[in-house]
Amino acid sequence: MLKEIHQRQSIRKYQKKEIEPKKLQEVLKAAMNAPTARNAQSWRFMVITNREALNSMSNLQPYTNMMKTAPCAIMVLGDRNASQPDEYLYCDCSAAIENMCIEAVNQGLGTCWCAIGPSPERIQNFKEYYHIEEHLLPIAVVAIGYPDETKPLADRFDEKKISYFR
Repeated sequence: MLKEIHQRQSIRKYQKKEIEPKKLQEVLKAAMNAPTARNAQSWRFMVITNREALNSMSNLQPYTNMMKTAPCAIMVLGDRNASQPDEYLYCDCSAAIENMCIEAVNQGLGTCWCAIGPSPERIQNFKEYYHIEEHLLPIAVVAIGYPDETKPLADRFDEKKISYFR
């Protein structure tokens, strides 16, 4: 698994190739195996493949232009009925997103994680466009597809960012 962690990158250009349903299911299974606070399993997922909705997403969140080439996006939402406070939802959904991104690499796919919350304006934009129920909080949207770009791998390990309490 360490190989996939090191190979994960933010991909912003995708091939015009649909994702096989089995691969998408594996990505979602990985997401749902993420840990959650109090085992609330508060994450919910909306799979978006509608081309018009993907193309329009940059009107809802300005840093989602990659959706115009992505064949799919997965919106990750926190269910306020399953967990309180909202801060737990952000933690739970972030763990699920990281699992998604790593499993996508394992499936030969690329991803780009784009935050929605905590911006009230972006949250409202997504709630209105996608007719999201009030108890669901849009946390992020992840572009997913076959990469149409290659990037050099980055080693982000930095010993200076570690401290020890003994």
